[in-house]
Amino acid sequence: MINWPKYGVEKASKDFENLDIKNIIKPELNNGFKMIREKLLNLRDDIFEEYNFDSGIKEKYTFDLNFGLGLYELLKEEFKLDNRTASEDDIWRYLSIRIIPDIVHSRWNFNSDRFYMMSRRIWLKQIWWYIHLSWQGDSESTFEVLKNNTTDTILNLVERPGLGYNIKLYREIMNQYKNYQDDDRMLLRKVLVLNTAKVKSIHPNLNQGGIKKYVENLFKVVNV
Repeated sequence: MINWPKYGVEKASKDFENLDIKNIIKPELNNGFKMIREKLLNLRDDIFEEYNFDSGIKEKYTFDLNFGLGLYELLKEEFKLDNRTASEDDIWRYLSIRIIPDIVHSRWNFNSDRFYMMSRRIWLKQIWWYIHLSWQGDSESTFEVLKNNTTDTILNLVERPGLGYNIKLYREIMNQYKNYQDDDRMLLRKVLVLNTAKVKSIHPNLNQGGIKKYVENLFKVVNV
């Protein structure tokens, strides 16, 4: 468990303005946050070495997926990050600007929306929730479910109104989505839109056959 500081847009904006390529790799941190930084730097370095990203992140989704899995396990398992806390932008702003600005920069340069400005576009928040909503019990199983997706998949899943998700439902959607060819990248979006309409009158858990059958029917309807 870690005590995350309050870190609103005004403070984040001032600190972001002071970031530059010279000071971005030497944030001043206490022991708890220093440990998070060290672990995430090691994670980044491992991914860079495995995928030969030292000259630049050539496969954006590959980096997002692998870094997202490591970020999720670190914060969820070691630092007990819960869903309520993960819904607060302050922690993602603080992580982005004060703890690992160099890692965010390596993915997005100095894009303020991805560091702190736009709630649904904060990169660390996006990839953490992408993994959380797709989690299949362990990193290996989750990777297998998500490995053939794209950055568009992250946007379609995470950039929905609010974070009041039925977690089991979304995890089943992502589990079944892996079985479909989606060349135009619209299938998942259609399923999510249909689900948004249906849950207003149908509770997936109470559907005959449960959530699994409910999700099967969603894909059948849109994949005709």
